[in-house]
Amino acid sequence: RYNSLQAKFEYRVRGGLMLLNAFTWSKAKDNGAGSLEAPGGNFPAPQNFYDLDADYGTSAYDQPYNNTTSVVWELPFGRGRRWMSDAGPLGQAFLGGWILSGINTMASGEVATLQYNPAASFVVSGIQQDFRGANNYRPNQNGSPYGDRNSVTSYLSRETVTVPTDPSQPFGNAPRNSVRGPWFWQLDAVASKDFGLPVGPDTRLQFRLEGFNLLNRTNFRAPNANRSTGNYGTITSTYDARQLQLGVKVTF
Repeated sequence: RYNSLQAKFEYRVRGGLMLLNAFTWSKAKDNGAGSLEAPGGNFPAPQNFYDLDADYGTSAYDQPYNNTTSVVWELPFGRGRRWMSDAGPLGQAFLGGWILSGINTMASGEVATLQYNPAASFVVSGIQQDFRGANNYRPNQNGSPYGDRNSVTSYLSRETVTVPTDPSQPFGNAPRNSVRGPWFWQLDAVASKDFGLPVGPDTRLQFRLEGFNLLNRTNFRAPNANRSTGNYGTITSTYDARQLQLGVKVTF
């Protein structure tokens, strides 16, 4: 089930400036991951075959907030623009005709499902184990599952998230996707300029300087949510760092 509220704002002003902002507020819920989709500790089988309602919860792809802002600005320099309209060939080549574009994305962090590795005495058998080949064992969650959300080594709590101790009660009460990593923020930008080519009236060469994650912000992925591992609650991966590239495109 997916519910969303979307708002879109577009603003254009004279002088070649356009601003577009799109905001989405949503909630996605389901009762299990797909067969080939298991991000963040999700699993294509229920924890307890006899309690399927316990697996209905937040989807692995739930993203409550997403705000995307895009800007396109034709810089007011060069022929036909506000300043340097009488620029010579050299001034036009270096300063005239540039367009700056940017996309700023801010979104909720990735979700993850708390889990643990059961001892042999905790593993259920029969139809429980045969259903899709295995079970997804979740621990007990007593209160907030978070530790220090400003730390990458103790992001989740070891006190409020505990492994079951009774072999007859191997299934904990932690819901699916009950924890979420830090929020995501990235700015991508491009500076582009078209040049005419002396091989045809419609032939153009475009030069592009592109920057992805231009501010080089560290965007963390979801924490390790397996309570049985030594680095439980630790964030060990990030999205890509800043990438810069040059591009040339010819159009006819």
